[in-house]
Amino acid sequence: MPNRPDREVQCEGLLQALPPETEPVCDSRGDVKNKIFVCIRGAHHDGHADAAEVLRRGAAAIVTQRKTGLPREITVPDTRLAMALLSARYWGNPAGELRLIGITGTNGKTTTAHLLCHLLHSAGIKTGRIGTDGMAWGEKHLPNPYTTPPPAILHRTLRQMAGDGITAVVMEVSSQALVQQRTAGLTFEAAVFTNLSPEHLDYHGDIERYFAAKAMLFTQCRRAVIHTGDPYGRRLAEQVTVPVTPYHLPWRYRCEAGRSILPWRGGQLVIPLTGEVFLPDALAAAETAVAMGVSPGQVMAAMPHAPSIPGRAELLWQGQGRTIMRDYAHTPDALERMLRSLRRVHGGRLLVLFGCGGCRDRKKRPMMAGAAARWADGIVITDDNPRTEPPEEIRREIIRGLPKNARWREIPDRRQAMEQTIAVMRQGDLLLLAGKGHEDYQIIMEKTVPFDEKEIVTEILKSGRIPWKNCHCEK
Repeated sequence: MPNRPDREVQCEGLLQALPPETEPVCDSRGDVKNKIFVCIRGAHHDGHADAAEVLRRGAAAIVTQRKTGLPREITVPDTRLAMALLSARYWGNPAGELRLIGITGTNGKTTTAHLLCHLLHSAGIKTGRIGTDGMAWGEKHLPNPYTTPPPAILHRTLRQMAGDGITAVVMEVSSQALVQQRTAGLTFEAAVFTNLSPEHLDYHGDIERYFAAKAMLFTQCRRAVIHTGDPYGRRLAEQVTVPVTPYHLPWRYRCEAGRSILPWRGGQLVIPLTGEVFLPDALAAAETAVAMGVSPGQVMAAMPHAPSIPGRAELLWQGQGRTIMRDYAHTPDALERMLRSLRRVHGGRLLVLFGCGGCRDRKKRPMMAGAAARWADGIVITDDNPRTEPPEEIRREIIRGLPKNARWREIPDRRQAMEQTIAVMRQGDLLLLAGKGHEDYQIIMEKTVPFDEKEIVTEILKSGRIPWKNCHCEK
């Protein structure tokens, strides 16, 4: 059992005066009557400014990080930590009834989580999953706008899972969630590190702080599964104080269209995904399953039957000698690895269509262009989720990273970009739609509008506007 930090113990002691049956909240816009309002300072608003108002509206108490002089106040060193501890207590500490596995890293978290859930389920372990593409257990699937939900949602969901007979939960844990104490108080039976490359540096400041944030997860676990083929993974393996299961990609493996094969524990691991980009994730899932008590034989038997993962090297269309895929690759490293993997199994032209999210790390934009130019034969620069940033500025910053000899086009509207690119595909072409993956929306200014690339590709192919000879557009 990891030692609890003094700060956590101190915070919990101060909160003992608050009744455990009273619900904690941190959004002053909702119902606060007879609830504990936790004042959290965010990037754009400080909850302390709402303290007097929520008390006037009937809040039972306020938890602050600095003295306000208001009645029914408890001041703690860290209100984010307090929110996590109060949420766990309110929902009856459901994490204590579950075997938790946390997965962190820049890329590969969702793929690893899906594969691991499949392996555990195949071994008879009732498993839930929390991550970028939702929260799922049994027949239930709930949307999740976060990689790791805030404490109130997280502990409520864990309670629901435990109540439905789930015994293990695989959770993607983001660096922001760790810094913001969303998983504070949890003990993970196993923690997984996939890799680290520049991402979220607008939030963390630099790569060292980003790494330090990821490393926080490994102070909350009983065992670590670490990708030692990654330089940051090797650093992490040397500094953790729990038993480590290392993994790295072997020298010999084989990638084919639709599957990859590599030696593992005296046998073969057959992964039903295209490209070497997914092999470390499959190894992470396999080694973690073994750490959770699944036999290597069970892992090797189950892995080939893993279902497809939405938005991860997902085949959207194949016919008329043409292939269209989508992938969530939205970092330079992820895009480069995905394109390199496709290049090794695809002999024809490789086309890529992508953009970059607005109000996010700007430094990666020209790096994305450079990655695309190294491996793709043709590049289409378009919009991703521009949010409130001018989309033309985002595209301009991407284009700055293109070398002079790159073959590229700029088509701002993503739907039009998809239609125009599909229309000019030739026999033997493979088009990768990169960056949005499983997302079924696009964020433009303050609005979230429906945008599912899988549906849009189907609409385009059935529209009759595609000039492929004898294109019946049936998959």
